[in-house]
Amino acid sequence: MVIVFDLDDTLYPEMEFVRSAYRAIARRYGRGLLPAMLSAANPREAFDSTGLPAAEVIGLYRNHVPDIRLPWMSLYVLSRIARAGHTLGLVTDGRSITQRHKIEALGLARFISPDLIMISEEVGEEKTSGRAFRSIMNRTEDGGPYVYVGDNPAKDFIAPNRLGWTTIGFRRGGNGENITQADPADFPEENRPSIEIENLGELLGLVDFCGLTNE
Repeated sequence: MVIVFDLDDTLYPEMEFVRSAYRAIARRYGRGLLPAMLSAANPREAFDSTGLPAAEVIGLYRNHVPDIRLPWMSLYVLSRIARAGHTLGLVTDGRSITQRHKIEALGLARFISPDLIMISEEVGEEKTSGRAFRSIMNRTEDGGPYVYVGDNPAKDFIAPNRLGWTTIGFRRGGNGENITQADPADFPEENRPSIEIENLGELLGLVDFCGLTNE
């Protein structure tokens, strides 16, 4: 079985990356900038609060090496699934340098082969096109069935649903801090995951999916 994950707000909370970027901006331009950024409603408001040229702070936001860690539950789930003999992959939208820094900081190379990491800027199309998912299928011939785990019904499940994958998504808001607070029920059927979970740990309760038992 091939189990492919989204990155941001699926394997770790993306707000941790956002806060890491704010700290990097404050270290470079003055620590007094940090409180206003942390209290801002969104990154754009945070950047405006600095009074700095937008291109400079956005560039640092995108290119800094983030101080983020893989949550223990994600680490546990990935370890259990890998030990069960399944193949792991990653499909994520975003810029190559930004996503590569996140992947390295989270230590995902322990679990995912480099040729099964798909980043939209490197693929040349966003995940909704399906190219990244088809590439994984081509690189794992006879490796199916295929599963995709994500958080955002606006874009995560459309392509894998069309390709016949099993899709697994979080109920509204994921862990409560997800940047995308979306309810799958508000979207067309093609956008919805075939299975909904409260948190990543519930994957291990899907015995038929993982071939595992709760210990």
